Amino acid sequence: MAEKNNQSPSVGHGPGPGPAVVVKPKNFWKTTGRLAKYMSGYMVGIIFVLILAIASAVFQIKTPKILGEATTEIYKGLMTGVAQQKAGLKINGLPIDFSKIEHIILIVILMYLASAVFNFIQQFVMTRISQRTVYKLRRDLKSKMARLPIVYYDSHSNGDIMSRAINDMDNIAGTLQQSLTQLVTSTVTFIGVIWMMFTISWQMSLIALATVPLSLIVVGIIAP
Repeated sequence: MAEKNNQSPSVGHGPGPGPAVVVKPKNFWKTTGRLAKYMSGYMVGIIFVLILAIASAVFQIKTPKILGEATTEIYKGLMTGVAQQKAGLKINGLPIDFSKIEHIILIVILMYLASAVFNFIQQFVMTRISQRTVYKLRRDLKSKMARLPIVYYDSHSNGDIMSRAINDMDNIAGTLQQSLTQLVTSTVTFIGVIWMMFTISWQMSLIALATVPLSLIVVGIIAP
């Protein structure tokens, strides 16, 4: 018999009685580039989505600090009232600037609403982009399957073909619809929170960051 030069797929041992085939990704960056070509016609929409995702994350980061100004105003009013009482002054109420607090709360509400609107719009636009991209993929897949010889269908199981046509396409749609915007939002949120922490108190920020590796060490020791 002639020797076959084709490399056999990697085999691993699964929980069952027989070996389980481990499927490894092939040409990841090449596949990503091909997917980017399918989305090249929607670059304006993608950039618009990324801008909205960044704006939504920035508003969510800024609002707690602005809301903290209302707490500061209440604290100042309380301290001023206590100081006046200790000085023997008669006061009818605590000198809290409620008009300023109402103004701060209004700004916070508007920022949260703007963040929610931006998030809704970017999800809506990204859903349309992902569905149109997957439509192109399904269309090209259908055209490709129509050109394949009969021997291909004889040598491949129906389940594998259906998995590529349905499950893989759904995974691509879910990745485009959620993962891309979540990656941008999470990155902006992480950087923004760190920056916000240092603007409030760099000493407390360093203490908080120092506890992270200590927590990981403790978890690594306790966890099996």
